[in-house]
Amino acid sequence: MDEIVTQVKNIENHQPNESNTSEAIKKVEQWMDHEIQIIATGNRKIRGVFTCFDKQQNILLNYAYEDVVLPDGLNSIRKELGVVFVPMKHVISCLVLEKKLKQHQQQQQQTKEQQKQPQEEQQD
Repeated sequence: MDEIVTQVKNIENHQPNESNTSEAIKKVEQWMDHEIQIIATGNRKIRGVFTCFDKQQNILLNYAYEDVVLPDGLNSIRKELGVVFVPMKHVISCLVLEKKLKQHQQQQQQTKEQQKQPQEEQQD
């Protein structure tokens, strides 16, 4: 996470001829379209597809969701968020996962198809 924060800060303080900044931008661009997990303040875990970040260091996630732990501490529910900006000041850690956007979309499609099958069977 410290590496990401440093890279984002380098990008924000971009000097046109600074090669370190260019390297930082290239590294961050490698993570575009990858699924990431952000641990935010309040012990929130948010996952989504890393789409971009802005000058204010907000991270834009697409297809975002949060797994909310219920008061019993054992169970959780998935809260679909869609498109979200996560301000850098709330980011505690960030984990880049291996899945790319296409893989994520394929998994969502498979999940929808699996959910439709029991409904269709009940109608028959």
